[in-house]
Amino acid sequence: MKNIKVLGVGNALVGDDGFGPRVIEELQKRELPANVELIDAGVGGMAILSWIEDADKIVIVDSVQTGNEPAGTVYRFTDKEMPPSDMFMLSLHDLNLVDTINIGKVVQKMPDEIVIYGVEVRRVAEFTREMTPEVEAAIPEVADLVMKEISQ
Repeated sequence: MKNIKVLGVGNALVGDDGFGPRVIEELQKRELPANVELIDAGVGGMAILSWIEDADKIVIVDSVQTGNEPAGTVYRFTDKEMPPSDMFMLSLHDLNLVDTINIGKVVQKMPDEIVIYGVEVRRVAEFTREMTPEVEAAIPEVADLVMKEISQ
């Protein structure tokens, strides 16, 4: 049985950037297979590499900003088709998600499968736990997509 880890990346105190941890909270309410571990990865950065090194499959949920799509739009990427790194939030003191994964490919054994779900966000510069309605509405949708992903 595959060792699967689901990481929610983001800062729950900065509006829409808390999307990843909020999806983890939603998944904690559901019945998960024994081989799945949920991790609130906070703002991520290089710490992500230590969480994923022993996994067979990783599913990462994070906020993205393309500036083109309406808030709440959901994207799916794999490590084979990485998006531009500037779509992902930068933590205050570390690298963004795409750059971290690319470094991981060089310095350590990476999981066989890496899937990233990103949701287009709007409010990321304001200290609040409140999310915009469109982003909040995407939480159960992405949680459902993660559930399908881990059952494959």
